[in-house]
Amino acid sequence: MRVSIQSLGCPKNFVDSEIICGNLLDKNYTLTNEVENSDVAIINTCSFIQPAVEESIDSILQAAKLKNEGRLKYIIVAGCLPQRYQQQDLLKSLPEVDAFIGVDEISQIDKIIRKLDSEKALFQVNNHPCFIYDEHSPRFLLSPKHYAYLKIAEGCNNGCTYCLIPQIKGKYRSRTIESIITEINNLLKCYPLKEIILIAEDTTFYGMDNYGRYMLPILLQEIAKIPQKKELKIRILYTHPAHYDDRLIEVISKNPMICPYLDMPLQHISDNILKRMNRKVCQKDILKLIKKLREKIPNLTIRTTFIVGFPGETEEDFQQLHDFIEKYRFEKIGIFPFYNEEECPASSFTGHVTAKIKAARLDTLMTLQQKISLELQTEQLGKIQRVLIDEISPKNKKIIIGRSCSDAPEIDGNISVLNGNQQDIGKWIDVKITRAYPYNLVGEKICK
Repeated sequence: MRVSIQSLGCPKNFVDSEIICGNLLDKNYTLTNEVENSDVAIINTCSFIQPAVEESIDSILQAAKLKNEGRLKYIIVAGCLPQRYQQQDLLKSLPEVDAFIGVDEISQIDKIIRKLDSEKALFQVNNHPCFIYDEHSPRFLLSPKHYAYLKIAEGCNNGCTYCLIPQIKGKYRSRTIESIITEINNLLKCYPLKEIILIAEDTTFYGMDNYGRYMLPILLQEIAKIPQKKELKIRILYTHPAHYDDRLIEVISKNPMICPYLDMPLQHISDNILKRMNRKVCQKDILKLIKKLREKIPNLTIRTTFIVGFPGETEEDFQQLHDFIEKYRFEKIGIFPFYNEEECPASSFTGHVTAKIKAARLDTLMTLQQKISLELQTEQLGKIQRVLIDEISPKNKKIIIGRSCSDAPEIDGNISVLNGNQQDIGKWIDVKITRAYPYNLVGEKICK
């Protein structure tokens, strides 16, 4: 059978989609990028916030249209959407779907497909998910072959009051160090990897559940021992400011294999809002951590995110956030309005902020950050950066596009290289920066 898969949401979902593909190939299915030319369409959904839910439903309805036209036989909806919503609600509102499966069922995709002929509207979801893939799980990379995401844990124990992840993904569960190292070695045998991106709902919490202490520093040290690591870089995403320790900072600072790039969502700086968010850190902790990170790790890029309009956010709280961003000048920032998800504790809080005020605050911060970003980017003019080339520009075949250690794929900006070629894709090359924009750079390849 021909199967297509659409992966929505974050890189953590993306890895689940790769596990689905690996299991399908292991059972001799044919994978295709064309939904309209497939027998089975699998949509691996996200439902973290309402826009993600809407995107998931739009994708399902597009597949349903193809099915109604007779161009598609089955639709399977996987992942977060079935984990979040009740069986009767999904079956009633999306009758064209043949199966809803949750997080635990992705490794059983072959069995699910084989049931479709005999069972109508299959709903197979474990309300308390416990699955985490391991080194034995078949996997097929959907990313460019020179970088790969590697999920070191699943689920979350943090209990932030605005977040549904613990309800959707379950409790935090780490893989073993041995499992992760084995998977990296297996990937290096199969793919010409130049970058491995460690992901989890909270990478800094890694190991606390099954080792009794934060083990990310130990894991990074073990990865650094891998012999096949020429030009291989390690990037860390989704760290939590409450779970840093001096060991981790030291390992990152002393190991050139690790990108000096930390994705650390801070969400706010006002103690009032941090407490209401249940972030388990206060303003003093955050300021101390940023100071230490910038002192200890040379050429550090910090990517962070903030939420505006959280219930109870006063003008004073917002001004604290504005002043904090202005003073600390982060290299990368994402800013989002608070989404009122009914199942979250924050939904019942008092002091909800109007949509108009949220939009105005968002616009104010984005305008500020755009100015900061341009100033920081302009400082790169004339400098030489090591750039990993991802692709040829879809707009101009004479331009190649890549990223430095300061840029994560699909999240941050990129660097356009004017004099590269097809052979540079998947390689680290030296690039002299010649033009700067708020989120992207332009440069020329240095030919040796």
